[in-house]
Amino acid sequence: MARHHDLPISHMFRKYKVKAFNSSSLKPGDRVLVFCCGTGLDFSHILKRIGDTGTITGIDFSEEMLDIARKRIQKRQWANVELIHGDVTRYENSTGHLFDAGVCTLGLSIIPDYIKAYENLVAAVKEGGEVIIGDMQLASHKFARFNPLTILLAKRYGGSETGHRNSLAIRDRMKQELRDLRNEEFFLGSYFYCLGRK
Repeated sequence: MARHHDLPISHMFRKYKVKAFNSSSLKPGDRVLVFCCGTGLDFSHILKRIGDTGTITGIDFSEEMLDIARKRIQKRQWANVELIHGDVTRYENSTGHLFDAGVCTLGLSIIPDYIKAYENLVAAVKEGGEVIIGDMQLASHKFARFNPLTILLAKRYGGSETGHRNSLAIRDRMKQELRDLRNEEFFLGSYFYCLGRK
């Protein structure tokens, strides 16, 4: 489904992702690690914050998604974006240089071992660095009745009730482990972004 990924995702989530990155502490020169980078839809938003002196390292399990990301990078002539084909649940930062920020949007909720992926992302970020996560979740209270619909719509992209529930667990971990936490919900409570410092 890589060929048909960008248009619906960009249309539905772009403004929320922009809001999340604009709320972040990303600044020129930052080194940013992006888990589940897919086709690179987040790259332009991040590069507006970190500029030409910053760098992005994107990792994804799908070679088809990365092929589209490579074309995007080539078309935009981004010289400061590196792509890695790999499994984020097995990611090890072999360089020894920690990142200023770790990002994952619409990724953790479709990974069975989402806890390991989250832990690997946080481990790669330096002390005082920022963790930025945006994902689908189970809505609560009056919006809970819309959960079956949002899960049905997300199913094509790997979404599931279990995955949406797992996102709530990730948010709980972030609240416990990170500081200066900022959190917002959208789409009738079915999508969130959460930012915090390690």
